[in-house]
Amino acid sequence: MLPVRHSILNMRRRLLLFIIVTGIVAVAALVLWFAPKAQEASTLRLARAWVGVEVGGGGLARTGTVRLVAGESFRLHAVVEAHRGGDGEAVYYSATPRVELDGQEVDALPVEELSVLGRVRLLWFSVENGLPFREMENGADLESFRYEQFFRPEWGSAWSIDGALDAYFDSWVENDVPAIERDFGTLRYQVWVETSLDEDALVPDQRVKSASLPDATRVEARLPEALGVPSAVFGLPGIVRGDGDWDAAALARLQGLHRDRLAFSRVTLLQELLHAGGVGWGDLNWQLTPLDGSVPWRDAKVGMPAPGDLVRVADRWVVLLGDETGVGEPGMLDGADLCLDFAAGASVRRLDQIFLLGSEEGGDVQVASPRPPV
Repeated sequence: MLPVRHSILNMRRRLLLFIIVTGIVAVAALVLWFAPKAQEASTLRLARAWVGVEVGGGGLARTGTVRLVAGESFRLHAVVEAHRGGDGEAVYYSATPRVELDGQEVDALPVEELSVLGRVRLLWFSVENGLPFREMENGADLESFRYEQFFRPEWGSAWSIDGALDAYFDSWVENDVPAIERDFGTLRYQVWVETSLDEDALVPDQRVKSASLPDATRVEARLPEALGVPSAVFGLPGIVRGDGDWDAAALARLQGLHRDRLAFSRVTLLQELLHAGGVGWGDLNWQLTPLDGSVPWRDAKVGMPAPGDLVRVADRWVVLLGDETGVGEPGMLDGADLCLDFAAGASVRRLDQIFLLGSEEGGDVQVASPRPPV
């Protein structure tokens, strides 16, 4: 029995030795494979990020403020600056090979080369106030006006995504007009780029964020001609002024918010609209115009009524948008036609949702062009 027992012990020793040697070899192989990657990853440090805008498939992504014609397609590209070996020479990565940063064009490397950093995750945000309008009793309330980042998972998580102009609040604001696809307005964007060697890590190894205010990339898409100014404020919060104290400093602050495309009020918008048309309020030639389908729409270069004209009853005013096809009288100005309304934020409405038509309480409807006579 002893020889057999001795043989079994030897087999166990050899098996244990095999397991130990195999484990050492496996660990050594893992170290040899992982160490260079970890070393390379440790020498590549993310420094900054931007959001670039590529217009119409042109192949160049630009940062800053990008102005478009309504309906023009655009894509958002994440751009990252990285340094090798601490403060080494800057290199750039993006899904588009050409990027314009602060007015200077640079070449970008393929984003696939960042795989050395492990898992790369992108988070897209809109930078906005988050409300369609803000009621402010007095100028002191402007101190509470803030912008923040809103995570937009519906936009995806790729390095390059389709551009969108829908504000965060667009998804829950009720709009009881015929659905339209809004391809005009203003929106700011931010992207976060995170990397982790461990794919299951809860906290990333590196994270860089593109600028928020005041330098966040901004897209401003305008409708043509006289509709350009009023269409640009869509996506921005409207400030509804209360009857409290609005001193000169507060009014200047409100003008600054409008000028910087951060907010608007009915007064600041009307001032810009008239300034763009080269006329003053006293220069407007108001004409009584029934909205009963008896007056035809005309081209803006010929006369009223035309897109961009002002419509008012007393001090309530809107901007004509266009003839609502399939509803009301085709080609004729009537209550079913659409306008841009700015009483509580910027929205698209039917004229008969704002003005009481066909009744004495409706008042006299007047139309004027915010442009000098041709």
